[in-house]
Amino acid sequence: MQGFKWPLHFIDFETSAVAIPFNERRRPYEVVAFQFSHHVVYEDGRIEHVDEYLNTDVGVFPNFEFVRRLKASLENDEGTVFRYATHENTVLNQIKVQLENSVEEIPDRIKLIEWIRTLTRDSKTGWQGHRDMVDLCDLVKKYYFQLDMGGSNSIKKVLPAILNSSDFLKEKYSRPIYNSQNFQNQAWIEFDADGRVKDPYKQLPPVFSDVSQDDLEHVETEEMLADGGAAMTAYARLQFSDVPEVERMATCQALLRYCELDTLGMVMIWEAWQDIISGR
Repeated sequence: MQGFKWPLHFIDFETSAVAIPFNERRRPYEVVAFQFSHHVVYEDGRIEHVDEYLNTDVGVFPNFEFVRRLKASLENDEGTVFRYATHENTVLNQIKVQLENSVEEIPDRIKLIEWIRTLTRDSKTGWQGHRDMVDLCDLVKKYYFQLDMGGSNSIKKVLPAILNSSDFLKEKYSRPIYNSQNFQNQAWIEFDADGRVKDPYKQLPPVFSDVSQDDLEHVETEEMLADGGAAMTAYARLQFSDVPEVERMATCQALLRYCELDTLGMVMIWEAWQDIISGR
């Protein structure tokens, strides 16, 4: 952890890969990156949700604008960038190929490709960018075990487990101190009747009202387990369905909150480790 470079960046993507493409001239099961969240931890201890992106336009292929926005959000310093598992690396490499193969006019094509290469690795070619993202899930596998994780390394299991075991997180986040565009005076720690910390994900409003989170939480995509299943289904509905504007706005807000909690969860895991190492 002493080798990480300040400020620390935590990013999470929401993606889709459907059989019937959302956009013309795209292929079945091609990755569509429609959302990201970005938290920063500064050396003085400040935590900020600095950026987010969500494509809300029907019929628009979002991947290239997605990378432009992500690049603008991350290129202002050389701080360490964290992902959780391999998904973000895989998605960026797939978008790089899409940029290389696209027949459309993309004025910043070369700049976007070169920037993606700084942040990623490619096992097939042996490439590793100078700012290759750090996999927080890999650090969990190597260095952190907690019985409440139940043998799972999913952030949906690791976060509740670490919240229950960290007095530092309990004290800090039981107070209504968290503020961002999507949350105001939010206290993330609530306790059940047995004194256990409630799962923060289960305290979020449903992504959409007529499909329960439990029905979607086991949806799988290649290389990751996702309550992102709810996010993928919600995005597909927004693209394919004639959704009333009120429902569209509510769904977008739920998606933004969900993705923000993913990167905040990564920050909380890092904070708990920092507290353990400091020996407080």
